[in-house]
Amino acid sequence: MNKLNEAEREAWRRVAGKSHKAPALTDDERFVAPTVEARARYIRFATEAARLYRGPEKPWMTGRNWRL
Repeated sequence: MNKLNEAEREAWRRVAGKSHKAPALTDDERFVAPTVEARARYIRFATEAARLYRGPEKPWMTGRNWRL
């Protein structure tokens, strides 16, 4: 946040302080239809979502006695 000016920081703080609720899911969004096409769409969605996950931070490799 050190690259933001004071007005931008205040705007982020205002947004962060609010309560955010996601809209309720429809039946189409909650369940995968038992068809090949629906399962393929879900697999493509899950694959794209998995690409966004960065995972936990890598451990610090410090010291004299560590090896890969």
